Amino acid sequence: MDSRGRRGTNGSVKRSSIKRSASSGSQRVHRAWIERTFQKRECVQIIPSKDASRCSCGQLVAQHTPIPAGAVEEMAQLVQLDVQPTEKWSVLKHTQTFSTDAYGVLEFQGGGHVNKAMYIRVSYDSKPDSLLHLMVKEWQLELPTLLISVHGGLQNFDLPPKLKQVFGKGLIKAAVTTGAWIFTGGVSTGVIRHVGDALKDHSSKSRGKVCAIGIAPWGIVENKEDLIGKDVTRPYQTMSNPLSKLSVLNSSHSHFILSDNGTTGKYGAEVRLRRQLEKHISLQKINTRLGQGVPVVCLILEGGPNVISIVLESLKEEPPVPVVVCDGSGRASDIISFAHRYCEEDGLVNESVKDQLLVTIQKTFNYSRSQAQQIFQMVMECMKKKALQKLPISGTLSPSLQLDSVLDILPTK
Repeated sequence: MDSRGRRGTNGSVKRSSIKRSASSGSQRVHRAWIERTFQKRECVQIIPSKDASRCSCGQLVAQHTPIPAGAVEEMAQLVQLDVQPTEKWSVLKHTQTFSTDAYGVLEFQGGGHVNKAMYIRVSYDSKPDSLLHLMVKEWQLELPTLLISVHGGLQNFDLPPKLKQVFGKGLIKAAVTTGAWIFTGGVSTGVIRHVGDALKDHSSKSRGKVCAIGIAPWGIVENKEDLIGKDVTRPYQTMSNPLSKLSVLNSSHSHFILSDNGTTGKYGAEVRLRRQLEKHISLQKINTRLGQGVPVVCLILEGGPNVISIVLESLKEEPPVPVVVCDGSGRASDIISFAHRYCEEDGLVNESVKDQLLVTIQKTFNYSRSQAQQIFQMVMECMKKKALQKLPISGTLSPSLQLDSVLDILPTK
């Protein structure tokens, strides 16, 4: 490893990667580039929601971001909230961009050892090439030889101890042996909490730190006010308010990209940014002689209906993204695993299996029969894609073996 803190042969990121350049001149150049390139978004127009105390952006009206001077004239009519009571709030129409005001290093408080992570607040429509430049040039990360994108349930859920152990070991083994980046949703809930536990267990036994990048909506981050500041080092509390709908960042991650669309307390700002960044990374050539890009693997643990659509989108990619589904983790994962186990060579299932799937979907998501039909069709599309592409989607193998089987079919370095 060189003095700039690049990755060692075991795929870990040394803590020296947290250190910023000692040269104040180059630091000014870096700051100028970041503040010129990345923006934040703020709601500049109060549009009443069903809850009269809140703007449709999610902020309390009493605590709403001050309206910028340039928008005051447009706001004149808003004193009479009944002027356009049916107007629908939109990011493009009701937010404005300003230079980002939150980036640097955060220090997680509350543990025996202070974990550090680099972070930045960016607009949800930031260009993926700019984000990758930030990661490689400013954060000094080495381009990965594999990208593991983890998706699953956002609400907290328990895993059987054996499955949790196998999942964690399989994920860490895949990351360490390949020098992979792990992408997650960044906050300490649901599937991300289980990834964080695996990373924490690894870091307690190893000096190296796996490169785990959390891509979260700025608006759902608890204590985000503590992160405001340009090129700063800030303490970050991981204790969350039990009454809050916001979530704390997971302390086992090494980097955070916080996607901002001007909303508060709502998910969604991160979806497009993450998908485009993953696609952009997959197109980077890690073997110029073979013209080989960075392989991406989608790893699914539990999950709601949206996770089934993520699986389908992954299989529709060109080339298709291999999907590993952890059977036994619950909800979406188990539905996909069940369909995979009983589908025919052509990706279809018989009437008996179809009925079982529909009933399971209804019970799992508390859906009507017609809603369950829509999810069933999506699952069947996944099975057809799997049959066509011969992709290792799920199976009765343990997650660690599945990850190994995916790694076996990926192009070799």
